[in-house]
Amino acid sequence: MITLPKSKAFALVAAISILTGCAANRYEAPVSSFRDKTQQTINVLSTFYSSRNSYEVALYLQTVAADSSLRVETTDASGNPTPLGKPVFSPASIKARLDALTVVGVYANRLYDLANTTAPSKFQSATTALGSNLSSLDKSFQKLQGESDPTANKYVGPISSLVGTIGEMFLERKRDELITKAVTDGAPQVEIILSQVRDDMDKIFSLEIITGSNERLATLISAYNNSDRAKLTYEQRMARLNEIEAAFNEVTASIGSAPSGLVASMMEAHKALVQEATSPQKAKMNNLAALNGALQQWTTQIETLSTQIKPLLH
Repeated sequence: MITLPKSKAFALVAAISILTGCAANRYEAPVSSFRDKTQQTINVLSTFYSSRNSYEVALYLQTVAADSSLRVETTDASGNPTPLGKPVFSPASIKARLDALTVVGVYANRLYDLANTTAPSKFQSATTALGSNLSSLDKSFQKLQGESDPTANKYVGPISSLVGTIGEMFLERKRDELITKAVTDGAPQVEIILSQVRDDMDKIFSLEIITGSNERLATLISAYNNSDRAKLTYEQRMARLNEIEAAFNEVTASIGSAPSGLVASMMEAHKALVQEATSPQKAKMNNLAALNGALQQWTTQIETLSTQIKPLLH
């Protein structure tokens, strides 16, 4: 008996479904996979976002540990707050971005619901589908606009539009028509939100990590070289050198901007899903194969980049 690899078997089953006329369920497998990978990606990115302030605290304490003349303080010699005195990144801004990712997750869940039910529910308002907190997320970003969070205003429009699209997904229509409309209406907003998240990773957090990880590596090397190493035991030297190795691995990971790469992979899979949903019938087979390929690549990216992100978490 010949056993196909999972990825090829998955594509074959999807292709057979189309050839045999099972149009009603042709979205079930790819949309289910898209929903699952979206949630995995959001979990990884949420952990990364949530760790940014603790990363800054760890970096500050590492600097103090390397210099015995320094005290642990909430303000520095110039009167500016240290990471212990004031978070480097606004908790409200971090929460808003986590909520924005949650809205994208709800979008994926609603597509899954449409693809896996035989009788789509009647109209549900955005408030019912999302809950009042996420339905008013655009207002949260409006409050963050200005110098305190200069990129917040870019989220307002797409968040508001995507919330509206999610609320309109459940109407009495045929499945294919519903899913096509959902991705057509929602795709541009999802693209903008994910692009903004990717830009945050590249222009804000990637720079933070590159600066912080290089600073941490330099601090540890200096502390080791300036210590009386001859008095350290082998175990103590190895402990110090293991810290230097971990810092070096963090520098290496920061160069590739792993979080940004994960978002980019998600965007490619979403584009393939949109193309499959909106393409003419005669092009469905090729586009479904492309979608399956993008989903498989995304799966690999999640596994690879999750490992690369770990050294960046504190």
